[in-house]
Amino acid sequence: MGDAKTDSMYESARLNLLEVIEDRNRALNKKSLLHRLVYVAKLSENLNDKNDLCVHYDKQLKYWQNHYQGESATGLLLVYPNYFVHLVETCSEEIISIIRDLKELTEAEDSPISNSKILVISSNVSNRLFQQWSFRVLNLPASRLEEYETSEPIEKLVPECLTLILKLGAYLAKQPKITQRNIMDSLHEKVPDLLIPQDLIGYLLRSPDLFTPQSYLEKYDQPFDIVLDNELVWPLPTKNFPIY
Repeated sequence: MGDAKTDSMYESARLNLLEVIEDRNRALNKKSLLHRLVYVAKLSENLNDKNDLCVHYDKQLKYWQNHYQGESATGLLLVYPNYFVHLVETCSEEIISIIRDLKELTEAEDSPISNSKILVISSNVSNRLFQQWSFRVLNLPASRLEEYETSEPIEKLVPECLTLILKLGAYLAKQPKITQRNIMDSLHEKVPDLLIPQDLIGYLLRSPDLFTPQSYLEKYDQPFDIVLDNELVWPLPTKNFPIY
């Protein structure tokens, strides 16, 4: 009896991984787990003013923040002449809402977006890269008409793109707040090497190996059903319970 009682005490004091993460979040004053979404998209000819896209996301992010009780959204939206790159750090519910909204935008009549691909969804991000959500329309010439060609696999190109935008976030985090706006307005001049090349974005959008919002949501919404090995055996195995 003594040994059983001791084991029970140890079991009650032992924390599982979820409890450890929740304790850490409380120490960091975090409401919930933080997730990061990065995706790229192609602008359609229906979009007359690129600032309309920025206004749409600014409005939607504020709406979702009032709707969900998780972490607030931070990140960066960079609008190119033909494409845009969007990084968002927020709770899981808002991540899914962004993807659903992206799907609806892509499928809508007179849509401002003609194609989009998800680069990564990172779960349980330890630290924010951005302290607020912001956007910029980049003053760049339109990309070349010829298609981007490379022998590099998509498994290498995507991490390279993610590295660039993460380095850009780290660079912006080090800049004084008083000069932040001027720096954001001249990213293409100050740090052109930290911007994902336009032609490469177009190449990623043509890749069949990356999830579209539609294909991702089909997987996400699909019921999770696992067939166990013992369910494929007949007759079904039975357990003999001891009789006291």
